Amino acid sequence: MKKLKQKQLGHWCSYCEPKTTRAGYVNSGVVIKYSCDEHKGQLLTEEKQEQERDQRYTEADNQTWGRL
Repeated sequence: MKKLKQKQLGHWCSYCEPKTTRAGYVNSGVVIKYSCDEHKGQLLTEEKQEQERDQRYTEADNQTWGRL
């Protein structure tokens, strides 16, 4: 998660009602989501869950990528 710079504060929070609060943070995942100060924890939680999901190495991954 990164804090947006002052010149980047044009985005709206992805968790608040539409167009009510400006975002101050952006996640570093594949799907871009913005959050305000109130929803910073929720954005951080989702980012951690995504990282944990990506770190799992299944048997299918082993059979596919283990041979390379």
